[in-house]
Amino acid sequence: MMFPKAGKGVTKIFIAELFTLIAGVIGGILYVIVTQAGGIDNFSFEGNNSSSQIVLICFIVAAALLLLSGLLKIIGYIQAAGDEEYFTRAIIYAVIGVVLYVIAGFLQNRTSVVMEWIYTIVIAVSELMQLLVMTSTVNGLCELSYRCRRDDLESRGSTINKIIGTVFSLNIALVIGGRVLRLFVSENIVNTITMIVAIIIVILTVIAYILYLGYLGKVSSMLRRN
Repeated sequence: MMFPKAGKGVTKIFIAELFTLIAGVIGGILYVIVTQAGGIDNFSFEGNNSSSQIVLICFIVAAALLLLSGLLKIIGYIQAAGDEEYFTRAIIYAVIGVVLYVIAGFLQNRTSVVMEWIYTIVIAVSELMQLLVMTSTVNGLCELSYRCRRDDLESRGSTINKIIGTVFSLNIALVIGGRVLRLFVSENIVNTITMIVAIIIVILTVIAYILYLGYLGKVSSMLRRN
């Protein structure tokens, strides 16, 4: 294996992303079940209520998968960084992003205009960090593909990076634009606009994530063969 550390690390990142995807699907199913039931308060988690037990099991499985995914990603990025510098950058951006999300959590319920703007900026910057994590990861995969003389995978990575950049740019624009619009337009109109744009972004995000996941899998297979 030409890049043993990157090979092991990228494989772990790929598996971690698969776990994240499965957890997301389970979360979506949970959301539908809870919404149809009229809210989580309508579930009793005591006794032998089968519906409540299914919800509880789904929640535990999703939480466990997300935890395992997080641990695998950390190990994977650290391992891959041994062969490619881009993965080191991804780790740095990820740490900054986590810190910003924690800060946003403390600011979320503040009602003053200034604090709302600070919250918006923090969320926008944290989204930017997530963008940099993904683009740094893809750049690292592109560099490994180049060094393995796989021009097709390198070209594919560049295309995926453009798609990811577009999706995250739209999301950041939505975060900031929604706040700016509230200064000039009524709340109902802003909510309608943001909901429509958010749906479009969600669809594009799913497409980008599937392409990203497929690319991770391709490069992981390449590294195992070389």
